[in-house]
Amino acid sequence: MDKRDYLSSFKFFFLIFIPLALFFTCITGLFLYQEVNKQTSLLQSNEMQTIEKLSRVANENIRSVVSDLFLLSADPAMYRMIADENVATRQELARLFKKFSRSTGLYDQVRFLDTTGMERVRINYSQSIPLQVPADRLQNKGKRYYFQDTFKLEPGRIFVSPFDLNMEQGQVEVPIKPMIRFGTPVIDPKGVKHGIVLLNYFGKRLLAELEEAASDSSGNLMLLNDRGYWPKGLTRQDEWGFMFPGRAKLTMAQRYPGAWGILTSSEEGQFQNDQGIYTFTTIRPLDRNMQSSTGHAAADQASTAVISNQEFSWKIVTLVTSHNLQQRLAAILYGWLPYLALALTFLAIVSWAISLTSTLRKQTQAERLHRERLQGVLEMAGAICHEINQPLMSISGYSELLLLDTQPGTPPA
Repeated sequence: MDKRDYLSSFKFFFLIFIPLALFFTCITGLFLYQEVNKQTSLLQSNEMQTIEKLSRVANENIRSVVSDLFLLSADPAMYRMIADENVATRQELARLFKKFSRSTGLYDQVRFLDTTGMERVRINYSQSIPLQVPADRLQNKGKRYYFQDTFKLEPGRIFVSPFDLNMEQGQVEVPIKPMIRFGTPVIDPKGVKHGIVLLNYFGKRLLAELEEAASDSSGNLMLLNDRGYWPKGLTRQDEWGFMFPGRAKLTMAQRYPGAWGILTSSEEGQFQNDQGIYTFTTIRPLDRNMQSSTGHAAADQASTAVISNQEFSWKIVTLVTSHNLQQRLAAILYGWLPYLALALTFLAIVSWAISLTSTLRKQTQAERLHRERLQGVLEMAGAICHEINQPLMSISGYSELLLLDTQPGTPPA
């Protein structure tokens, strides 16, 4: 083929390939769109299931602590202690508390405080070992909000503190100890209050179980209190803002006001914004016989208000970030690209083969037509020669006769 034939082949190739490539790319794009929607729907469904599981985990943890609290407050050793406090009954109660502390491993402190707030029996759980605090190191907690808020309760009711950090000597204990305090009055058979049982529940245990339950989530786990502070945030620096001076503005309302507005306007749900896909639920882990309070970060300050079981709430949230979503989209796209490239390569080969075949066919047809035309010309030329030759032959024969007649010695006819 000459240069003109190759140019013709390329033109025909593009006329075939470009429409097919566009059509196939559009079809692939449609499948990609459907695949992205499918994967997004699966992700959203998985996040909703994860949130439901997280809600169950949180509620089960609270119920378990409440059950422990009632068992301790109603134990015969407790009744013997309040009926006749002496060395023997205190040691009996201490043994009960130590056994309980060792078997559960859930409580930083297990305490019995008398009506003045003085610790009468205290077990500290340190490095997986329950230790009884000596009598000369017991402290009076009468001014602490958790004692006051618990002691004033009616029999059978439970106080649950805000989820905060443990304080020692007026300062946040380091390393930090996330803590929830559960207390209930201790009542004798006559209905007389003798003090309270107080459990300092390891909040890190709750957070660890929530993180484990969220292991199937594609997002980042957050736990928020009703004021928008993070006991569990996207970063460590965001957490427990209300416990530290100068960090009071570390709230979700300040960081993500739009998202916080949606979170507080609904009990549960799912939405997407610039940050990503939020999935959330509101849990109210306190039963009707339970209440909380505002608490106080200062060591010896009373709570400013009581919080009912319906007002006490946490938000459990997962956030699948926009960056995460973009990575998922890229993974889907990159997964399809080799197939698209292979298909386009195949289309290019087929298109070129068709184009080349068409050009060769046209060339063959042109050559055949040329031969046919040449053959026609040759045949026509032969016919013309034949037609001319006959008269010439006739003329030639007559001339020969004339020549014979005019030669000397030739007899007349």
